Amino acid sequence: MASIKTPLVSIVIPCYNGASTILEAVQSALDQSYKNIEIVVVDDGSTDNSRIIVEKIILSEPKVSLHTQENRGLSAARNFGLHQVKGEYVVFLDADDKLKETYLSLALAYYLENPDTTIVYSNMELFERETGLFPLDAFEIKSFLRQNCIPAFAMVRVKQIRAIGGFDESVTLCEDWECWMHLLKVFGGSVHRIEEPQYFYRKRITNDSILDRYKENTEKLKKVRVYVFSKHQEFYDEHNMDLESFYQMEDKLKKLTKKYYNTWYRRYFYKWFKPQKYSSVYIK
Repeated sequence: MASIKTPLVSIVIPCYNGASTILEAVQSALDQSYKNIEIVVVDDGSTDNSRIIVEKIILSEPKVSLHTQENRGLSAARNFGLHQVKGEYVVFLDADDKLKETYLSLALAYYLENPDTTIVYSNMELFERETGLFPLDAFEIKSFLRQNCIPAFAMVRVKQIRAIGGFDESVTLCEDWECWMHLLKVFGGSVHRIEEPQYFYRKRITNDSILDRYKENTEKLKKVRVYVFSKHQEFYDEHNMDLESFYQMEDKLKKLTKKYYNTWYRRYFYKWFKPQKYSSVYIK
């Protein structure tokens, strides 16, 4: 049995057609300096050979398990994995990204030293087509209630995230934002950001493509934000935020998106809004 100081940490990796990257993701989990881990891969109805690759890994790595479901989407895959885990803490790792080897040890150490903590996350680093540091804002509750700063790879307590039902499967954008908000509404506690990047995020397309695709999702995102506000309105009320103040960000976003297409405004747009940072589903 694990001691209090070395609790089991679960890493859930949802995978859909991730044959080209799943090995890297799993290996980064296996390479963690903190060794009391389990790795739960959830194949979300892949049509490539993702499952075969994971099955080969399992032959030599007993910490890895594979679970399959029909294609139901990212949130459902994460929730399915959440039902399988045996750990006290959980991290969700995308199948095309990687963890730095020190992430679990640093996040867990903070939890053990600060038991009132609800969520721990870190800055991240880009790799592949784009490289370099990608800092995420430090948590501040009113800013968070307007737009997300906590990534999907945050570490949380299994008991707590199970208690709220995991990720809302009706939400296809901002599902991690809604989940973290739900956690904080129910359990309170603090949020901690690790300064040094502990997550490697695979960047596959140009900035212009990000903006183009982000613009396409603007209406969908707006509907999701209204849904999140409605679902957690009492939490907004608790922090003196009404629908009018909530929509102030929508108006600013709309104006800045238009200005973005005048080239000289682009640097300002990215500095002020940082769309790829706050879009819950990072566009690869």
